[in-house]
Amino acid sequence: MNTFVFRLIAVWLLVGLALASAATTDQSLTNAEGTLRFALTVQDGAATYRVDRLVGGEATAVLEASPLGLTRTDADFTQGLSVVSVSEIRKVEDSYTLVAGKKRLIHSSGLERTFTLRNAKGMTLTLAVRAYGDGIAFRYGLPGISSQPFYISDEATGFKLPAGARIWAQPYSKVDECAPSYEAEYVNGVPSGTVGPAEGWALPLLFNTGKLWALITESALEPTYFGIHLQPTAPGGLYRARLPEEPETYGVAPQQATITLPWISPWRLVVVGYHPGFIAESTLVTDLARPRELDDTSWIKPGVASWSWWSDTSSPSDYAKLVASVDVAAQFHWPYSTIDLGWHTMQGGDIKQLIDYAAKKNVGLLVWYNSAGKHNKLATCGPVDIMNDPLLRDAEFARIAAQGIKGVKIDFFQSDKQFVIGLYHDILRDAARHKLMVDFHGATIPRGWDRTYPNLLTMEAVRGAEQYWDKNFAENAQMFHSIYVFTRNAIGPMDYTPTVFIHPGAFNTNLQPHLTSYAHELALAVVFQSGIQHIIDHATSIVKQPDFVQDYLRNLPAAWDEYHVLAGTPGELAVVARRSGNTWYVAGINGLKTPQTIKVPLAFLGRGKFDLLLINDGATTSEWSHSRRVTESTEELEVVLSARGGFAARLNPTKNPKN
Repeated sequence: MNTFVFRLIAVWLLVGLALASAATTDQSLTNAEGTLRFALTVQDGAATYRVDRLVGGEATAVLEASPLGLTRTDADFTQGLSVVSVSEIRKVEDSYTLVAGKKRLIHSSGLERTFTLRNAKGMTLTLAVRAYGDGIAFRYGLPGISSQPFYISDEATGFKLPAGARIWAQPYSKVDECAPSYEAEYVNGVPSGTVGPAEGWALPLLFNTGKLWALITESALEPTYFGIHLQPTAPGGLYRARLPEEPETYGVAPQQATITLPWISPWRLVVVGYHPGFIAESTLVTDLARPRELDDTSWIKPGVASWSWWSDTSSPSDYAKLVASVDVAAQFHWPYSTIDLGWHTMQGGDIKQLIDYAAKKNVGLLVWYNSAGKHNKLATCGPVDIMNDPLLRDAEFARIAAQGIKGVKIDFFQSDKQFVIGLYHDILRDAARHKLMVDFHGATIPRGWDRTYPNLLTMEAVRGAEQYWDKNFAENAQMFHSIYVFTRNAIGPMDYTPTVFIHPGAFNTNLQPHLTSYAHELALAVVFQSGIQHIIDHATSIVKQPDFVQDYLRNLPAAWDEYHVLAGTPGELAVVARRSGNTWYVAGINGLKTPQTIKVPLAFLGRGKFDLLLINDGATTSEWSHSRRVTESTEELEVVLSARGGFAARLNPTKNPKN
């Protein structure tokens, strides 16, 4: 036998042994708690996975057999696959701080395992899997070293929900001048498989199997990829990944992703729990995100902001009206006032005068920009054509930072294509260099970027209060509010812009009257988390509210140390508790058009007695009731919620040791 033949036989024997070893190796990963398991199967060249909940030796499906894989224009990683190696299990542990988020100090601990697969051409695809106490995550990798571009044209990832599941999800919007921007109306617990619009379903997707709650989304989306959403149909409950829509960016950028090697995808993740509050409390999205890039975050100050545009869209062009908005921020000790689109056309004064005026009142200004460029169709809204150009953007950031501007609100992105994902990252890095905080509007959903770039304090990506022009939204706002707690706000900060007391049309005639109670609206400032929390009622209305309401709004935090969901079901009810220092804020909203009486346990307070301010519904939606008393953690707070009603409470440790 010649040497070449001998070596060939030896190689094939080694490959055969490796394949045999891979085939017999455990191809699963169970979390340290023994409650969640990921299992990989490769059969007939196709890779699938499933996720199970484990209790007492019994497995309950979270996700049934679901497809995996990618398609590169030069390689197919969806068929002809085989497992060539399975790594040892390693522990992944992390501690980090969020400047603004669900809570400040976070510790995460999970297990990780990497599966290496090979396609029919011998090309390698890796699948890194992590198992945490609250969920499962995985991401693809393409190893190698190459500066030449490759192109990912499709992703085969799917999520197969068990039979009988119900979903809470948002349709992905058809491309137009203001969409997609994640502002469509969520469906409320419809059967899995319900057909969505042609463009599909947006992330996140929440579902309930009857036994379990789970939420599907993604994290750590870098400029090396696009953001996915889901196909409109889900035969048998199988929701498949879908690329950004081709018309997005109006021909400026391709639908596929351009990559070099080595490359890794974002994490695809599913958060799992027995009640929806567990989903809302999870920090898995930021746990999986890349650690922060900034060493110094001392200049990043979350806070409440006044915002004049909602009640009066002409106000950014009127110096006197902006002064009034600054004045209300100063009166309530809010650190910011946001100046929206059109401020560069201001009459009666200029931005430098306003900055100086606000500074004397200890109020910082945040200013609006269009993301601009040929990738959007709203070039008449300005300032425009600055944020898309690296040199102009850097110069503008330097200029406004030197003037004393504290942050920027950047709008109208309308795409999840790779080109736009890169723009988000570039803006955040440049803004951080000039010590500017950022609020993204007309934007994609959070994907953990608020951990990587702590100057990103909030993002819109929600059908928020500015949508009161829509009668159906006004009619069902209470329902959407209770859904957001367990869906959109569960994945990151949400600039809903809450608190509407006056008739919205009193100043802006395009808006519908809100049907939610005043107490419901006040509660939203705590129920919804946002590093910049915009209080949007008109200045003249806010100052007319009773003293106890003004007292509640004064010094309201926008950064929290601790967070609990005390009760709730999407579409029906949400009750949350947030701690800032020694003060607890508890707030609840009724998602129904009928009254509810609820009992809120106060065990989270810990030992001691607390002075309680309780603000809740009055006799009508525009009336209040309130009470003050001393309470403690052994008690329950009983609250009667009117139809579309709510309550807001504040608890401080009592200063009287005799109580």
